[in-house]
Formats: sequence, structure tokens, C-alpha cells
Amino acid sequence: MMASQNAEPAQPAQHRDLWPGIAGLGAGALLIAGYVLWSFTPDVSGTGAIRRVVFWYLEESNQDQAEATALILLAAGLLFLFFLVALSRLAGNRSHLVMVGGTIFTAFLLVAALAGNMFAITVKNSDVFPVVPETSLIAILLLDVAYGAIIASMVGAAVMLFAVWRAAQETHAIPAWLGWSAFVVAVLSLAGPFSAWFTPLLLAAWVLAASVILILNAHEARGETEASLNPQPLPPQPEPPQ
Repeated sequence: MMASQNAEPAQPAQHRDLWPGIAGLGAGALLIAGYVLWSFTPDVSGTGAIRRVVFWYLEESNQDQAEATALILLAAGLLFLFFLVALSRLAGNRSHLVMVGGTIFTAFLLVAALAGNMFAITVKNSDVFPVVPETSLIAILLLDVAYGAIIASMVGAAVMLFAVWRAAQETHAIPAWLGWSAFVVAVLSLAGPFSAWFTPLLLAAWVLAASVILILNAHEARGETEASLNPQPLPPQPEPPQ
């Protein structure tokens, strides 16, 4: 009776990193998809910004695209939180830095997803909000706010990645190559407005790689647990000569 009670808690431990790893794969893929879609928004720099914004938001297909982008990025942020919990466990003593940095990244990612696409969502779902040069100034402001939020989110991501890099130097739970790749992405993320247009894609690729590591760890842990619960029988010993 006591043996069966002690064996029960081992079952969830086998899959402790499996589902966070799967969530990380989803977060990385959705982040890439959402950011690629976001790259099609109009350029708001220069004297022709108002004209470009008006014509872009008048297209219903672009309004649908903006709404889809917001939903994709929101889903990416929620899945990233599940991945973040498992990643912080691997970081050991630096888990608090991983959690803080990852939470900051997620919070500002959600702000960017809403701010950058709210104008199109409002135009699509409202009959009293026209797309005219006067209202296009609101769209330009929201797009700039969204880009600023992306910059802030990558600062939080840099904190998380630097912590992972340091943890990789101190523990074998994180592969060295994953730690050094985190260091490279973290350094690039600190370039602020000069790199925020591509560093989220690098971060998404890193999350995909880290998620694969979590899934592999889960499978290895499951194999070790099954081996301990089902030990191989000893080979038969030869009988001593008479």
C-alpha cells in the first residue's frame, strides 16, 4: 500500500516539462507568424505617412489581418507563460530573474499586440469611426506606441536570456550552446529601436530550440522512471559443477 502511494507522484513528474515544451513550440511559432503579419503594417515615417495609413486601413483585408495578428500575438503570450515556468526551473538559482524578465516580455508583448492593431479592430467593428486623415493620426500614434512596447518587451527578454546564459555556465541542466545563443540574442535586444524590428524573430527561434530541449528532457525522464519501476531481470547464473 505504501509503495503504491509513493509511486503515484512520479507520474506527473515524467511530463513536468513535456507540456511546457509543447506550449513553447506553439508560442515560438505563433510569435513568428504574428510578427511577420505585423511587418505588413504601413510605414509611419516621412511626409506620406498619413496617405499610406488611410489607404491601408480602408482595405477590409488589412483590417482582418490586423485582428488576426492581435489574436495570434495574444495567444503567443499566454503560451509563453507556460513555457516560462519550466524554463525558470532549469535556471536554478537564477529562476527569479528568468521569471521577472519573461513576465515583463509577455506584458509588453500583449500591450504591443493590442495597441498596434486596435485602430483596425475599431474600424472593422464600428460604424461611426471613419478612416480619414484626422483619425489616421491616432493610428500612427498607436503604431508608435506598439513599437515602443516591443522595445520594452525585448529589454525584459534580455534580462531573461542573460539569466539563462549565466545559469548555463553554472549548471548542466541547460546546454552550453543554448546559453550562448541566449547571450547573443540578449545583446542584440539591448540595441533598442535599432534591433527591435528583428530581435523578436530571433527570440522566437530561441524559444523553439529551448522547447525542444524541454521535450527531450521529459522523454529522458520518462525513460529513466520506467526503467526504475521495471528493472531488468538478472541473467541466469551457471550452475556450479558437481
